[in-house]
Amino acid sequence: MISPIFDTDQKILSHLAKGDVTAFDFLYQKYFSKLYGAVYKRLQNRELTEEIVQELFVSLWERRTVLSISTTIEAYLFSSVKYLVIAQYKKNNLFEQYSTNIETDNKDENFTEQAVSFDELNEAYQKALLILPERCREVFLLKRSGLSQREVSEKLDISEKTVENQMTKALKILREVLKDYTLLFILLNTACN
Repeated sequence: MISPIFDTDQKILSHLAKGDVTAFDFLYQKYFSKLYGAVYKRLQNRELTEEIVQELFVSLWERRTVLSISTTIEAYLFSSVKYLVIAQYKKNNLFEQYSTNIETDNKDENFTEQAVSFDELNEAYQKALLILPERCREVFLLKRSGLSQREVSEKLDISEKTVENQMTKALKILREVLKDYTLLFILLNTACN
């Protein structure tokens, strides 16, 4: 049963903007499973799916005071998660696609510009990794190497919850540090396709 406090999107957003944790919990409980299902259907990877849905909710909480949702909350969440899935596809394929394009399309007039953009993006990413606290960076790199949350936990002899917390922290820091490169990343990936 829907709480009378949260019977409209406007009320939920109003409470959320004020930092009301119960409004956030309400959204999390109502939409987590649906969003998880939608993401998993596309990625077929449980760990990555959890990471993306968590990233969406972390972002929702961080941006709660500046959210401007012109559709329903449900439409907003599904649209947001769609873009996170697209970004994940692009991130997974960026280096492979770029390498392939360099080998097969050296005649492209944008080759030099793409190479410079790629180098700039890669350099910014490497510098951003160095900003992460040591344990946070270690967890992040192990997860990105394909290990599951449990495997990282066992390898580093820490709890799975600590792995989750370190990943959330790493993603938050990287997102902030690399925010100026988001457009460059999108443009570079578009140019490589």
